[in-house]
Amino acid sequence: MEKNLYIDASHPNETRIVLKSNNSIEEYEFEDKNNLNFKNNIYLATISRVEPSLQAAFVNFGRDRHGFLAFNDIQSDYYQLPSEDKEKIRIAEEKIREDLKDKANDINSDNHQNSTDTNEDDKTKNEVSEVSIENKEVAKKDYREEVKSSFGIKRYKIQEVIKPGQIVLIQVIKEERGQKGAALTTFISLAGKYMVLMPNTPKGGGISRKIFNSSDRQKIRNILNEIEIPTSMGVIVRTAGANKTKNEIQKDFENTLKTWEEIKEKALDSSAPSLVYEEGDIIKRTLRDTYDNDTKNVYVEGNEAYQKAKKFMKELMPKNVKNIKKYRGK
Repeated sequence: MEKNLYIDASHPNETRIVLKSNNSIEEYEFEDKNNLNFKNNIYLATISRVEPSLQAAFVNFGRDRHGFLAFNDIQSDYYQLPSEDKEKIRIAEEKIREDLKDKANDINSDNHQNSTDTNEDDKTKNEVSEVSIENKEVAKKDYREEVKSSFGIKRYKIQEVIKPGQIVLIQVIKEERGQKGAALTTFISLAGKYMVLMPNTPKGGGISRKIFNSSDRQKIRNILNEIEIPTSMGVIVRTAGANKTKNEIQKDFENTLKTWEEIKEKALDSSAPSLVYEEGDIIKRTLRDTYDNDTKNVYVEGNEAYQKAKKFMKELMPKNVKNIKKYRGK
């Protein structure tokens, strides 16, 4: 069904989005320009205060109220440690990756053996698969806890490894609530059209839980195995990627990886506190999540919004930039 997307950014206080088919309005969304969403935005920030009683830090990332960064949300790369301790953590993390890979191979072998049993009904196969997945998750959790205890990751307290004035790259995971500041993390996640890239979370490949069909999940696993993903990174395929080809998912991965490279470059050229990447922008979110093969044209009113839409579409789907058109009235 053919649809058109309309973006009205001409109003001084509001941006309005309408997705319209021939028969009806499919979606409607608006954003108050005086109260912009900044969840998922990425900032170069400064540790303003370390609070031992909370095992957390307060962070100046450029807003009036400082953000809250829990110790568990601080990547070990930011720890100010002796080099020998850093080496222990690096070895521990590599051991985790290798062990989890071995366990995954063992589970896949078991699943393959189960699938060859022609006398087993579909219900039993599903139950075996669910038990295997559950066992895998338990094994992951137990092994991580074991490694943490063995290599001393838990022995550190935040005041021992994080210092006021330290520069960190953070992402907002919860906006300000009442008197509470925004919740922050140093574990970055970047949403593409079909997948989410976690550039500093080495967890391998994953699939959205909302993709239930077993054949779709297996197809995606095969695609992820064929894509060269750096060991320091992880990806999760979104529900929008359920029926996509390897070329489409790989292209989205490459585009998102390019965005991450641009974020790193901008961070290096910036002074804290400053905004490095604006994920919360309604125009970006709409083009990424709403635009699809059924969308014929995107009409944008407002010159700044038009330029922003064209630039983002060029990064997301270069072949479709021609579909971004400036609204000129009737």
